[in-house]
Amino acid sequence: MMKNFLSLLITLFTISAAFSQPYNAKSFYRAGLDQKNKNMFLEAMGSFKKAIALDKKFDSAYVELGGIYARTTSPDSAVWYFNKAISINPSMVPALLALGNFYRDVKPNYDSALICYQSALKTDSLNKVTYYSIAWCYNAKAEYEKAIPPAVKALDIDNTYRPAYSELGHAYRRTGKFKEGIEQFKKNLAVSVVDVALLYTGLCYTELKNKEGALQQYEELKKVNEKMAASLKRQIDAMK
Repeated sequence: MMKNFLSLLITLFTISAAFSQPYNAKSFYRAGLDQKNKNMFLEAMGSFKKAIALDKKFDSAYVELGGIYARTTSPDSAVWYFNKAISINPSMVPALLALGNFYRDVKPNYDSALICYQSALKTDSLNKVTYYSIAWCYNAKAEYEKAIPPAVKALDIDNTYRPAYSELGHAYRRTGKFKEGIEQFKKNLAVSVVDVALLYTGLCYTELKNKEGALQQYEELKKVNEKMAASLKRQIDAMK
């Protein structure tokens, strides 16, 4: 009887201790992440704000709040939260990238986006997404020459990173550097076969009126992506 009574007391004490645990900034932050992942954005907002109320220097919570505000009808509020995180931690890559993406996608200001991305590279110089984003912004600014080096760098980091091929291919075609494009893409294809690289190589050949070269790329592309190959074939068929 005494043994059962002691077991009951231990159980009650454990439950009581669990419920008496005070919420802290990290627990609210984790709750906010869970709510965000469930698309419960208003609830997540509340949790992140509670985390900040308990820890004024919780940089990650500011970034998460900024990300949610960027989705709302008051997107400009996102800038304040991103900048607050950066003021707390100037080398915080997620905050710099989030602010850069805001200026790239939500309120286009490509020069401001580039400043953010280039600042992020000072801390993380091996982030393929950052290099791709820089290339994207230069292409958007019609500064195609400047888009080439960061796109190539992104592929140096990950030769299979398809978005970088799109930016690189676009830049080569816009600058008229078709031979240079073919040379670069063949270097990439020697590392690993990527359908987008085959496509842009073929397109460069069509621009040079080299039907034989374009058809060679078409035959290789058919082996890995028939739909993309069909798109290239239409360009080849349109050659004069």
